[in-house]
Amino acid sequence: MPLDALRNSLLEARDCRQALLDGMFPTQFPATVMLSLNLPGTEKTGERAERLFQWGEKALLGALKTTDAVRGCDDLGPFAIYRTRLPSKQVKRLGISLESMHPAGRLLDLDIYDHAGRPVSRVGLDIAPRACLICPEPALACIHARRHQSEELMLRARRIIDAL
Repeated sequence: MPLDALRNSLLEARDCRQALLDGMFPTQFPATVMLSLNLPGTEKTGERAERLFQWGEKALLGALKTTDAVRGCDDLGPFAIYRTRLPSKQVKRLGISLESMHPAGRLLDLDIYDHAGRPVSRVGLDIAPRACLICPEPALACIHARRHQSEELMLRARRIIDAL
């Protein structure tokens, strides 16, 4: 797939996910969790992505009491949305703990929303930003500075998933 077509399909998938989320608020549940993957490069689906997603979902469901999930898979990969009666800030802390407990957690994306659909951020909880997949610097700083080659990031992600 040409790069422009891939970029457009990823943006369209992101917009569809956001529309799905937007339709779920406001809600009686204090927290809504979207589990998706944070994979570098163009390989967002396939056996590795499924294995990582299943690992993350099992860990997440072990930590949270949730209601039924909305599940899907698009060009960004698999995703699921859960509702829980736990407070949204507590759920965010649990999510960060899950992302930090194993190298594969760094490849998960756990977005937490309050009852009105407002995202709960690390900054709002005075928690440091995510570290880079390669070095200890904040991931966004490395992305903006283009400190690491895409191939290096993809190889690191594959090695982490293959070790699951």
